[in-house]
Amino acid sequence: PGGTRWNPTQEQIGILEMLYRGGMRTPNGQQIEDITAQLSRYGKIEGKNVFYWFQNHKARERQKQ
Repeated sequence: PGGTRWNPTQEQIGILEMLYRGGMRTPNGQQIEDITAQLSRYGKIEGKNVFYWFQNHKARERQKQ
């Protein structure tokens, strides 16, 4: 099935959650690059992983309400 799924590490999730709580919802291209660079220290990650994480997170938040 469609290649290997990205499996974020605890550190990566922690940082993403922190940014999200800080008010980030749809990071722009530059922000995505910065976040990807920061997170790549903890494991494999691509810009699209960051982008989709925020998309999915927003969708999950909406479902909860």
